[in-house]
Amino acid sequence: MFSFVLLVLFQCKKTPTIEVGKNAFISATVLNARKTPTLDGEKVGKLKLGDEVKVLEKSENDEEIDGLSAYWYRVQSKEITGWVFGGYLSITKVESREAMIAALQGNFVYCKLPDRMECTNTLEFDGESFVYREFQQYSGISEKLEGVFEVYSDHLELDTKSRLVRPSIFIQFPQTEEERTAYNNAYFGYSDSDEHLVSLSTYPVAGKENIYFYICNDKLLLLREKKEKDAACAIESAFTKSSYSSP
Repeated sequence: MFSFVLLVLFQCKKTPTIEVGKNAFISATVLNARKTPTLDGEKVGKLKLGDEVKVLEKSENDEEIDGLSAYWYRVQSKEITGWVFGGYLSITKVESREAMIAALQGNFVYCKLPDRMECTNTLEFDGESFVYREFQQYSGISEKLEGVFEVYSDHLELDTKSRLVRPSIFIQFPQTEEERTAYNNAYFGYSDSDEHLVSLSTYPVAGKENIYFYICNDKLLLLREKKEKDAACAIESAFTKSSYSSP
């Protein structure tokens, strides 16, 4: 059985200081190691999410980067020795990118917890791609998003490449020839089929979106907003694996 270890990041600017001689884990998808403890220092290599490193040295002063305040640390991995910004180091074990992707494979359904009632939208992961389908109670499928995703230590970044919508739901009063044609050709009372979805220039791809993940009672939950873990585990509705089995 796969064991998924979650790193919970808190929204505080000051990150904990890591003692020299201790081990730490990379919590960014990719983190540059540099010759000197500065952003313009020469790059000596790249460290990946989940890599374990040993802390060899700490900079004299901390620095604020990307809203995080932390020291720089000279670290050593199996292949690389260099300085990294401490805002992307964790003393808590972080699973590798590959392990996180493996844990996500399959179909998630948005349901009311804990009994998985009133289920609606679905989010399916296949490799590094995703398909999101949104449903309405009385009309069936209303929208379909397809794209790719990237894994970070506490969330996924969904990068939508295509968007299809149900004209009879999105359009009340067609204004253009495109909308009128789509509305007339794809009007249907109730359907779970993608065939009644079309691409409309007035409803373009919205851009990237973050989905946050939490482990609650050995189950993986996906939420659209970031919360403290206790609040996330007490949430009324969330995306969970369709089998509702441990990841």
